[in-house]
Amino acid sequence: MRLHDYLDFQAREHPQACFAVQGDRHVTYREAVAESNRLANAFVSAGLNVGDRVAVLSKNSIEYAILFFAASKAGVAPVPLNYRLALPEWAYIINDAQAKMLIASANYVNSVDEFRGEIATVKRFVAIDADGAEGWDDYRRWIAEEPSAAPERGITEDHDLYQMYTSGTTGHPKGAILTHRAVCAQMAQISLQTTGGPDERVLVVAPLYHAAAAITAFVSIYWGGCLYIQEDFNPVEVIRALSEEGIVQATLVPAMIQACLVFVPDIAQRRFDNLRRITYGASPIAEETLRRAVEVF
Repeated sequence: MRLHDYLDFQAREHPQACFAVQGDRHVTYREAVAESNRLANAFVSAGLNVGDRVAVLSKNSIEYAILFFAASKAGVAPVPLNYRLALPEWAYIINDAQAKMLIASANYVNSVDEFRGEIATVKRFVAIDADGAEGWDDYRRWIAEEPSAAPERGITEDHDLYQMYTSGTTGHPKGAILTHRAVCAQMAQISLQTTGGPDERVLVVAPLYHAAAAITAFVSIYWGGCLYIQEDFNPVEVIRALSEEGIVQATLVPAMIQACLVFVPDIAQRRFDNLRRITYGASPIAEETLRRAVEVF
């Protein structure tokens, strides 16, 4: 199996089901497949070959989620960048991955312009929601004229799916390469203990440049769920969503759980009737925090 096979399957079976929600935006599976196909064709039209790297610099968005599936169809491998890094660290990772393209949201266009002369392998710069930025293609116009049918490329489960960089605590970050086979196996494993169905909402608030957030999003699509995407972490907004937006599952790190317990005054009075599971990881959790979270949720 390839990552995009799951998106295509759900779109055939439940075309009008919700793929993702962000703010006032609502995207169905039918719409998500069409956009992923146009973006995949844009990658091909730009001259990217199977195995080429595409750096991505953005906070969470619907476009970010769709990009993983589009890249899967085109056979290119996203290189998600930690938006909290310094400019030289971004440049190092882009150069190390030998990325041929950089896609960035509007917030980071000016920052990239400061070091774009240092990233020689990048031949094309695409900006999301930054129409008119000099030297950048506008994302919407770039994909608008592309076909809504998937490109024909012989992608197999042994091709690279994405390349994520470690935190580099003992030196420079290292690019960890994950294949379709590895990620799809992980999705199947996770689905043994967490399941759902069409239109059931999964909170995506951890950053999509992180492996935990990415696999959370993929597993939701695996069983046809709806991504409820928050651009950034705000404990008050997270608790509001968990109690008011029909969220059934969420992935948080212990620091996020602690912040929700401390900085949301009415959390103990909230109801979480739809919430079935919170998964945490990436660091140890204090016993007191865990016991309080179990009590509250």
